[in-house]
Amino acid sequence: MAQHIPFSNPSLEGNPGKGILPAPWYIVLGTPDTQPGIFEIKLSPSAGKSYVGMHSGKGFLEGIGQKLAQPVEANKDYVLSMDLAYTTYYLYPACYGNLAIYGGNAPGDTAEMLWSSGNFTHDTWKRYDAVFHPSASYRYISLLAYPTLPCNKSQYGIALLLDNLSAIDRLLPPVLTASVIPCTCGEVADGRITLHIRDGIPPFQYRLDNGRWQTDSVFPGLAAGQHTAEIQDSHHLTATVAAVVESPWKNCLVVMPTAFSPNHDGQNDIFRPKVYDAIHGYRLQVYDRWGKLVFMSQSPELGWDGSFKGSPADVQAYVYVCTYTDSRQQPHQLKGSVLLLR
Repeated sequence: MAQHIPFSNPSLEGNPGKGILPAPWYIVLGTPDTQPGIFEIKLSPSAGKSYVGMHSGKGFLEGIGQKLAQPVEANKDYVLSMDLAYTTYYLYPACYGNLAIYGGNAPGDTAEMLWSSGNFTHDTWKRYDAVFHPSASYRYISLLAYPTLPCNKSQYGIALLLDNLSAIDRLLPPVLTASVIPCTCGEVADGRITLHIRDGIPPFQYRLDNGRWQTDSVFPGLAAGQHTAEIQDSHHLTATVAAVVESPWKNCLVVMPTAFSPNHDGQNDIFRPKVYDAIHGYRLQVYDRWGKLVFMSQSPELGWDGSFKGSPADVQAYVYVCTYTDSRQQPHQLKGSVLLLR
């Protein structure tokens, strides 16, 4: 099983306050705050009812941390997602936001910077996916507001808001395959593509031919041709696959066999039509030479096995009547005879 290391209280739920954090988060540096409402920070949470705000500057850093349920391991790839936003004023005017993630083996230990968001100035929530590769194993994670450039507005020039952390997951990019049901005939768009995923982190989203994302992995009602499918996992890792919906029959038709041999050899054992169309209103009736009804079906998949009331029917010619409506909404009635052989 791939590692899945959830944070406790990942949406940072707690009572807003200056210099306090919701449990079990602890202060690594400075006096981070539980928001909103502190220092006139009014942005609504991206998840839950609260989040954390931090600001930093030259010689002054703020950060939060948590002990992990199990360590991230050396020389393995991980991904962690979170929502970040910048605020132009956090007690002092600010210039940008930047989050740095550190690994360590004690509270507040910043042994290795694992990832940095880079400077940003969007003042609404944006999802970030931190991909990192620790050089050692770490049991503690620290998240710091980290200045990279001076700010000409104040000495506390970096301010950021943090919310809605995912679990830390082993980075296993999803692998996508597709199974295809062809169109029944060239004039009918009833092909189907079903997507199958290996690895990746659920929940998944799916789309076909750059259409809208959906939560269903099945795409019905497709015309014959080339299609491109794509999936996205919870960390926005994607995979694509090309799939061809074929149409083995150009013309739409229903073909009735003239004979069948129900001897259980796996060949031509069942009397039923070969359907190369999207039909409905189907009904098949089979009569013996005296006009007695020996079989009836309302599904093209359910054919006659050559028995009547549990016993093998006689070897003879039988009359059938097959009615249906085709994909163009035209009614049809097929009449003929079929020879039962043994």
